[in-house]
Amino acid sequence: MFTTTLLGRRQVAEGTLELALERPEKFAFHAGQYLQLRLPKLLYRDRRGASRVLSIASSPTDKERIIVAYRDTGSGFKQTLSESRIGSKVMIEGPHGFHLLPRQPARRVVLVAGGIGITPFMSMLRLNAERDEEARPQITLLYVNRSQRSAAYMEELRHIEKKDARLTVRTKFGIMDEEFLFKSVKNKDDCLWYIAGPPSMARFVQSALEVMGVDSGRIYCEEFPGY
Repeated sequence: MFTTTLLGRRQVAEGTLELALERPEKFAFHAGQYLQLRLPKLLYRDRRGASRVLSIASSPTDKERIIVAYRDTGSGFKQTLSESRIGSKVMIEGPHGFHLLPRQPARRVVLVAGGIGITPFMSMLRLNAERDEEARPQITLLYVNRSQRSAAYMEELRHIEKKDARLTVRTKFGIMDEEFLFKSVKNKDDCLWYIAGPPSMARFVQSALEVMGVDSGRIYCEEFPGY
């Protein structure tokens, strides 16, 4: 476990906050991993306790900060976190998870994000943008949100897409459906699929891919329950 300092907080979409934490010197992680954030004390009751799993949104090359983001659901933990003073101390454990991009640039990758599920993919895309073009895989991001106001990081995603000819960003406001999923990607069974988002969306996408013949070994799924 590491003790770290809250460096900053900002709103990145309606109902979504981003935190910047000081990165401990020995905290190493890969793009796509997550950490457990623990508060020293809750200001409000929370039946789930004083810690939560949060995906890392920053690139591993950022040696100064760790960026995480979360939906402000009104839980005791989230209220306390949102009211914590800049400069206050929190604890982090990890990193955890194996939601990692392939090292072979020839592999085609599809990232399917629902809501706050964009967080681990931001880490991947930020790191990918730093690589030479020939080292980048071909990536399609399918990003679904309830509304445009609730879609985090849209401006940055468009900026990255504009600079990277091997990245395609497709968005949908509403709910995930098969039409959006199937029309956005060609040669679906030849891709590696990464899914992150609410359990219902993640299961829907995984099931739809398996029905259309995508091998389960090409599907990596991470659910975000209770956010």
